[in-house]
Amino acid sequence: MNNYKWNETGLPSEVEVETLKNSINVNRIIATLLCQHGVKDFDSAKNFFRPTIDQLHNPFLFKDMKKAVERIELAIDTNQKILVYGDYDVDGTTSVAIVFSFLSQFTTAIEYYIPDRYKEGYGVSKAGIDYASQNNFSLIISLDCGIRSEKLVEYSNSKGIDFIICDHHLPGETLPPALAILDAKVPGETYPFKELSGCGVGFKLIQALCIHKKLPDENYLQYLDLVAVSTCCDIVPIVDENRIIVKFGIEKLNQNPSLGLKVLKESCINKKELTTSDIVFYIGPRINAVGRLYDAKTAVKLLIVKDEDEAIDYTEILNSTNTERKGIDETITAQALEMISNDPAHPDRFTNVLFNPDWHKGVIGIVASRIIEHHYRPTIVLGFSDGKISGSARSIKGFDIHEALIECSDLLLQFGGHTHAAGLSLLPENLPLFIDKFDEIASKSLTRDMLQPVINYDLKIDAEEITPSLIKLLKQFEPFGPGNMTPIFYTENLKDSGFARQMGGGNIHLSLNIQNPNFETPIKGVAFKQGEKYESIKTGKSFEAIFSIQEEEFNGRTNVQFNIRDLR
Repeated sequence: MNNYKWNETGLPSEVEVETLKNSINVNRIIATLLCQHGVKDFDSAKNFFRPTIDQLHNPFLFKDMKKAVERIELAIDTNQKILVYGDYDVDGTTSVAIVFSFLSQFTTAIEYYIPDRYKEGYGVSKAGIDYASQNNFSLIISLDCGIRSEKLVEYSNSKGIDFIICDHHLPGETLPPALAILDAKVPGETYPFKELSGCGVGFKLIQALCIHKKLPDENYLQYLDLVAVSTCCDIVPIVDENRIIVKFGIEKLNQNPSLGLKVLKESCINKKELTTSDIVFYIGPRINAVGRLYDAKTAVKLLIVKDEDEAIDYTEILNSTNTERKGIDETITAQALEMISNDPAHPDRFTNVLFNPDWHKGVIGIVASRIIEHHYRPTIVLGFSDGKISGSARSIKGFDIHEALIECSDLLLQFGGHTHAAGLSLLPENLPLFIDKFDEIASKSLTRDMLQPVINYDLKIDAEEITPSLIKLLKQFEPFGPGNMTPIFYTENLKDSGFARQMGGGNIHLSLNIQNPNFETPIKGVAFKQGEKYESIKTGKSFEAIFSIQEEEFNGRTNVQFNIRDLR
């Protein structure tokens, strides 16, 4: 595994901390963390801790929203057929589920379409437009895709089919000739928040339709649990409007979820109160799995279901597919790691580029992330289908993998993505040239020092400062996610109370019971993938650690737990 460097993130000024501390009557730790989040006065603290649903932005601030609403109303009023088109991941399937469910209340002339990952690939496809044309659809609403589909929207227009694009990805140089584009990242767009998920954009469309129809707010707020799942799993910043969506969406998920999410939740996690992490690690992978291996329409069917028996059947498919996905993922990861260990040139390379024609296209993005956990370098994992090599790329801090692929574009058939992740395809004969060129590009912007991963922590604290009241206040920082990450602490002089043990297959993980005078019993600590440190810990030696503090629910009881990122 990687050997981490520890790094303290920048601390705010003592004056800022002291001012906020006195203004809202909190301790040094909480005031420092808030200042690090840009919360520096009473009003911003109130908005941070007590967001309200009426802080959602007006959806008509999208400059094309009025056109989109009027075109949908025309389709409903004249019984024109509407095709709701989405991607095959969590964001795409939840997007389709909420827009299809909402519009189905007003028209029966509506269907949804999810492209086949293997036959059609990502995003809007010619096959999808042909399906719409052959079945007399007049309007396509694309969700979580479409902003770079200039030629395909032109093709749709030539077939007499109007297009409304709801997307959140960066546009290309030329915008598609759609009737309406709802994407806050489009140059000149007037919508104030730029980081909605694809499902979040679909949610704003529903909100606008409700305002236009003068319907009660509950008509769009009922979908907040699905929008929260999308927002958490698509790794968009949990700030501004997303913070409101996730806060109230998780409340709905915990108290009154939609039927499909209720059955799925109960099948995979025994907790009353789910957090963003639970959504990302339990709910998201199961929704994603069917799209990775088979047909993502099964996920949509679960998310729109109204019959509990059907919900149970679809949930069983999602769970069994996810189990299958994990097995494939583990096998490919083991093969990829062995490939690296047998490559004598690997120590001199700045990148990992791994190819096996038998690797499953649906899981290689996950495998790329797993490889980085062991060999911290920009990583591309490739498989083979339909006469071409294709795969997924994942990056490390300080390296824009999408820019690197642009520099390699002469060797690629297709590519797309962003700074941290991308997809690509190329001809087999270009693979050796691509491996060398990609590594050469990386070597110019990366140093060997940058190939050592860093764990950043927010604040150094003493063990004596970890109190029940601190934990209660930290909980109010939720929901956590990018832009509002779980606070990470560094503490010295920790000791196990004598009950440390290894756990997991191959004793890979470490469980500890950490002494703390502020608690009646020792605090449980879990150090994933650090089982090899057991021999040192069990001797009773003090150690230092970087960790987050969380509450863990087990058998109906809630306990404090340290999630130890690294210790020494």
